[in-house]
Amino acid sequence: MNWEYVLVGFIVGTFMAYSGVGAGAITTPLLIFLGVTTNTAIGSDLLFALGTKIVAMLTHLQRHTVYWPVLWRLSAGGLPGALIGVMISAYLHRHLDVAQLEQVLRIAVAVALLISAAGIIFNRKLARDAPAAPPSALPTLRLAGIGFFVGVSVSITSIGAGSVTLPLLLMVASSVALRRLIGTDLAFAVVVLIPSLIGHWRIGDVNPGIALPLLLGSIPGVFIGTQLVTRLPESWFRGALAGVLLVVALALLPILPHAKG
Repeated sequence: MNWEYVLVGFIVGTFMAYSGVGAGAITTPLLIFLGVTTNTAIGSDLLFALGTKIVAMLTHLQRHTVYWPVLWRLSAGGLPGALIGVMISAYLHRHLDVAQLEQVLRIAVAVALLISAAGIIFNRKLARDAPAAPPSALPTLRLAGIGFFVGVSVSITSIGAGSVTLPLLLMVASSVALRRLIGTDLAFAVVVLIPSLIGHWRIGDVNPGIALPLLLGSIPGVFIGTQLVTRLPESWFRGALAGVLLVVALALLPILPHAKG
């Protein structure tokens, strides 16, 4: 077993439990810097993220914190967005050589990281807990638009299911209780991750030998992160994490030699 991947899983699990930031924003760039090709990092992260999100979603379903009127609106845009993202990924694989594909995907990941960093910064500033809005008051087109954007982003880069969706929801559906938005965000992540994962599996980007150590490492990481929530100021941590994502995004933008493996 590659213990480097276990360590990455531990780091990601800690970050997720402590800050609520999705797996993709941390996992994919870490795997790239460990020498995993960008397309394999993206595909393997989708499998890892799906496993963690399913567990979290089931917990929220038990607590009845998934708000179905928001979920189906997000899914109406998210499912076609994920399918289009897979089609774009397949097109890039067919028409670009390895070096060109690596460069394009690195740029896409960098852009997604910049958006995630902005979402992390604004997340808590916009958050508030209020009674759930009636379904008739929800902005259907804007929620479907958010779903479409996140679906495309997740399919191409594996980033956006956690770090982009919630900040956008807080802007367009702020009258819904925060705990219900979080549960809905996790359920929506599963909706878009399934077709994205299937598509990347067929393309050949998914490496279970990477995803399994990530999952194993994330279990103790989640436990540690949960303990840290009550001991460390979250605002400092989220700000530092946003800064790290910004630096990583800028590091990915230059044309770098493509990785091996």
